[in-house]
Amino acid sequence: MSLSIETFRSSEVSKRFGFYYDEAMTHPIAVERNGAARVVMLPAGEYERLARLDHIALAPEELSDDAFNAIANAQPVPESYDANKLLD
Repeated sequence: MSLSIETFRSSEVSKRFGFYYDEAMTHPIAVERNGAARVVMLPAGEYERLARLDHIALAPEELSDDAFNAIANAQPVPESYDANKLLD
């Protein structure tokens, strides 16, 4: 799925910042400089929501040897055995 964001030149945004600020409260606004979108303006609540989703899932072969070995050799804490009894 392709996401289309309205893009405006930074010079235009700086001249009419209040207008674009209000626009960004309803939909993301990309700010372009030297022909490329450099930043996106969006409501702080939406940024916070996206930041909470920000994580990287790795395939096992992408892990470092140390990280893979740490996971492979991890031992469960004793409390986890008690929790398993709740599932029986």
